[in-house]
Amino acid sequence: MMTDPQYPPPTAARHGRPAPPVTASERRQANAKPGRNILAIVALVLGVAALVVAFVPDIGFVAWPLAGIGLVLAVVGLVQVKKGTAGDRGLAITATVVSVAALLSTAGVLLYSTFLGSGEAGLHLPAVAADKHAVTFQVTSAGGATVRYGSLSDQRTENAPASTDAWEGEASYNNGSYLLTLTADTRNAQLNNEISCAILVDGKKVAENSGTTIALCTANVS
Repeated sequence: MMTDPQYPPPTAARHGRPAPPVTASERRQANAKPGRNILAIVALVLGVAALVVAFVPDIGFVAWPLAGIGLVLAVVGLVQVKKGTAGDRGLAITATVVSVAALLSTAGVLLYSTFLGSGEAGLHLPAVAADKHAVTFQVTSAGGATVRYGSLSDQRTENAPASTDAWEGEASYNNGSYLLTLTADTRNAQLNNEISCAILVDGKKVAENSGTTIALCTANVS
């Protein structure tokens, strides 16, 4: 007497239910490779650009936004790699490292030029006649203003008279890089006071600004 062959019972998933079949689209998604990490590529380009610009006089401040945006994009690129929506994990890590290095380099250059410049390489307030470069701070304020001028590490405070004539402050330096600052704000909060400021280096205007109660001018020079 012949009997039917014995087959193993179907494989059951957890809780005794059979595993659902894998669809063709799910199989394609499982086999698909992550795409290129565009954010990591852009972040790396911005980081390298910031690292180069950080050491260029007069435009070194541009490295701050370049490196900052590059770092944000690099971190987002790493998140995409973790989620599996993009590849190039090594590229995203490299972009992060380069962006951080650019930020640190920019900060280092600024700190060195601002706080470590001294003696012959420092910004002299008031001006020294023998120095190579002359700096002129100018403020025009119809209602008078309190003026603060110099660099981040060395500033002076004076009062601009209530007249239409421009107030001027003088400084000088031989070499080095400096972030010059000039702030003028009104002494009378009830007065609609038109204020303008400007910074000149060797007679060339490098910064200017204006406002109704306050004016702020900054310039990177070397």
